[in-house]
Order: sequence, then structure tokens, then C-alpha cells
Amino acid sequence: MKTFNYESNCVKYRGCYFDVGEYKNGNISLSIYGYVEDDKNISHISNATVNVDENLRKNNVVIDTYANTNLISFLLDLGIAKGITKRVNVESLSLPVIELDLDKLYEYSYNYVDEQEGLRYAS
Repeated sequence: MKTFNYESNCVKYRGCYFDVGEYKNGNISLSIYGYVEDDKNISHISNATVNVDENLRKNNVVIDTYANTNLISFLLDLGIAKGITKRVNVESLSLPVIELDLDKLYEYSYNYVDEQEGLRYAS
């Protein structure tokens, strides 16, 4: 599994990775985990996505840009995001739907569910 360094709200994180999950309606959920600066314990950094009632394409997610202001540009830099496909309204916010390169995402993920293989752990 590849890891990355991330900075959010003036806090630096190291050894970060994504936990890829699924909402009840089948949409992808992403959480970020990593180490806060010199801490020795892993921390949950952020839920990167929000769920919407709409069933999205398999490789699309709604990014919570309210809580993660720089996340889209960061995902683009890592090659995980291909671009913004549209915007959706979530409560009073207009949030972007981004298309993911799932193979690239899985390189930075602790685990993921593969339709053919079931649960697979990154190595």
C-alpha cells in the first residue's frame, strides 16, 4: 500500500491512506487515516465523501469540500481524481461529484471490495 502526506487546517499528517467503503445505497465512501505529525498512533483524519440519495456511477463520489477544502486538487495531484463531472446539492451546499481512477485509489487504500474477488487487502 502506498501512503501520502497530507495537510489540512494547518495540521500536517504523514503515512496517510484511504479506507474505501460503501454507503447503504452502493455509493463509494472514502475516509482518510494517518499519523498526526510525530504521533505514533493512527488517527481518523476525515470523512472525505458524503452520501447522496442519487445512485452515482461506480467510480464517482461526492467530495465534502466544506470540510476538506484542498482535497480535490490533492486527489488530482495523486492521479486519483480524473475531474469534476457535476455538482449536487447537499443540504445548503453545492458539492462536486468527481470521477475516480479506482485502480489508482486502491494503490493508496488499506482495503477495498472487488466485485470478483471479495475483500482484498493492499500489500
